[in-house]
Amino acid sequence: MKFSKHIGVSVLIAATLTFTGCTQDQENLVAATAVVGAAVVVASNSDGSHTGDYYHHDHNYGENRNYSYRRGVRDGCDSAKGRWSKDHDRFRHDNNYKEGWKAGHRRCR
Repeated sequence: MKFSKHIGVSVLIAATLTFTGCTQDQENLVAATAVVGAAVVVASNSDGSHTGDYYHHDHNYGENRNYSYRRGVRDGCDSAKGRWSKDHDRFRHDNNYKEGWKAGHRRCR
């Protein structure tokens, strides 16, 4: 996570330099473009596709998980580790939370 923040900052700096006119000569423009290109390559998988997978405690819970599912995973995992955490109302009425809680509880045992 810390590495991706550094990449994000590098991209913002390169974009700022490029679009504010601070890179008027060709060499600096090429360097800024290279930084942005490197950030895109690092942020993608080896096959070039981008990932939206959700990880918690080194377990992959799948792609594009919403907040409710992720909250359920965290609560279920905490519960499996002895720190009981479960929003009973959400568990009854929110299927995403319920499925996330079950998956987190199962994987973190």
